Amino acid sequence: MKNVIKVLIVLSVSLGLMLTGFPSNEAVAKTKKETQHDTFKKLKMNASMTSVAKVMYGKNYKKHLCDRPEDEVKVNLLCSGELNDSNTYDKSGKLKYLKYEFYLYPDAKVSSESDNPDEVTFQTVRMLLVFKSKEHSKQLKLVEKHWFDSSAVNSKRVYNDQKIKKGMTKKQLDGVLTGTGIGKHERVAYIDYSKVGKQGGKKQPVFPKAYKTYSYSVLNQKENVLYYFETKYSRTKKEYIVSYVDTWKEDNK
Repeated sequence: MKNVIKVLIVLSVSLGLMLTGFPSNEAVAKTKKETQHDTFKKLKMNASMTSVAKVMYGKNYKKHLCDRPEDEVKVNLLCSGELNDSNTYDKSGKLKYLKYEFYLYPDAKVSSESDNPDEVTFQTVRMLLVFKSKEHSKQLKLVEKHWFDSSAVNSKRVYNDQKIKKGMTKKQLDGVLTGTGIGKHERVAYIDYSKVGKQGGKKQPVFPKAYKTYSYSVLNQKENVLYYFETKYSRTKKEYIVSYVDTWKEDNK
């Protein structure tokens, strides 16, 4: 009897090991969008262009770095994606700082609202990366990363006798919206100019603390007013509050 029990135990253990060696039927391969989002989350703020390329492309990252022919300043940039630059020079023509925007991961489900159907904007991609250098430097650092989700449809509605206002907390937003909560965000942005500085016009650079924002779009109950608002963490209130709000009203014809 003891021998039979031993055999049964061995068989049970062996069967268990065999089963763990096979993938579960519930395991589903990640979609392209999910894989891209995983890459987005791995990108570290203030990382160099090379470090970002390594995260995005792995061992073949060097093939994805190049001097773009349209670029005035020759530095290593991402070869893929739509590129916009806002490099700034002083009165003598000397480079003040470099700044580049890369529109990546086109979203085929979203069409451009521009007159040019081929134009790439933040509305037609899933990821936007912004790189900037310090003053009088060519060393680019990742200062902004944005993720856009075109599938995030907010089913909430603003009560007709209420409005979304700047400074509102999530609890206050919940009070002016139907249902519970504030719905899905359509964009998340990580902003960090604390290392390279941020300039405006002739002003000296400032080095603000890093922050994160969530963006939402929601209609009122009549569906003739669209609210776009952003929430940002308040260090004084220790919670997310509305930091920006804009509205579009449908013209009554």
